[in-house]
Amino acid sequence: MNKENAMPTRTSRVLVGSLVTLMLLSVGVVAQEKKTMAVPKDRGMVMSKYGFDETVSNVKQAIEGQQMMVLFSADHQQMLKMVGVDANPMTTVEFFHPRYGKRIFEGNMDASAEVPLRIMVMQGPMGTMVEWVKPSTTIGKYKGLGSLGTELDATLQKIASAVAK
Repeated sequence: MNKENAMPTRTSRVLVGSLVTLMLLSVGVVAQEKKTMAVPKDRGMVMSKYGFDETVSNVKQAIEGQQMMVLFSADHQQMLKMVGVDANPMTTVEFFHPRYGKRIFEGNMDASAEVPLRIMVMQGPMGTMVEWVKPSTTIGKYKGLGSLGTELDATLQKIASAVAK
């Protein structure tokens, strides 16, 4: 936290996100041990046919293949190690493109807090998983942006399909 204005820094937001993700993953690991995975309706998830590092690389390539820009990658495993947590490999890739930002700017600025889009790549007992929150439930909930949310759902599905089993 920045003491001057009490606004969280990007690093602290990512670290908190990593900790929340770790807690959520503990539920997923139990489900994986039972060979099932309950995916919430607002999320997409695929199992990758590749190892962790190759999946992260292929996801980034697929993002660029959809004419999107990779903006940031967060290595959650490394960040959690900083606070004494031994976690499996986890990386979040943030991405977007200004053409979609323009549509949000012109359609409903309230949705601007929902971008960039994010994909999480996680290594677990069943292999490497790719998970994301569907833009139809984040961006699409704003008046005038339902079609953009649905369009971006299809784009994320295409990105995930590049690594899916």
